[in-house]
Amino acid sequence: MTSTLYEETLRAASNYANSLIYLQRFEEAKVLMRKTIPVARRVLRENDDLIVKMRKIYGEALYHDDSATLDDLREAVTTLEDVGRTARRVLGGSHPLTTAIEGALRRARAALCARETPSPAGRARDPSAAGDDDAAPTAPAAAADSSPDGSSGEAPASTRDAEDPSSK
Repeated sequence: MTSTLYEETLRAASNYANSLIYLQRFEEAKVLMRKTIPVARRVLRENDDLIVKMRKIYGEALYHDDSATLDDLREAVTTLEDVGRTARRVLGGSHPLTTAIEGALRRARAALCARETPSPAGRARDPSAAGDDDAAPTAPAAAADSSPDGSSGEAPASTRDAEDPSSK
């Protein structure tokens, strides 16, 4: 009976954290999950689906926050990668929670990539990148032989053969 009561309380905390994310109160969701997940690990099995769900919620709270640092985004990706492996092993690849974690992981990676990639405006201010900006753009090899309108200047072979009577 006591174990059931703990599980119900942990499930309520998980649902509350999920609601906090929906309300965009990410900091509160992170704090709640940081306090609740260790308790859940003591009370439940490590591979319990509730712990998997809580860790997913924690990862989402980390990367959804507009004020997330690079370290937060990296932690989100690491957390979601780890919980994704656990979910795939325990629940299977087609389980809805597993697919939800994989979607969250893709979004977390995209957020991290967007934050790590310097903007073009940031490059212009970087003195080490100034030399790269001054260089003329190079044309692709196939376009180097083409005329300004993008054609090669030659008619297609079928048209050339039809137009040139000496080729017959």
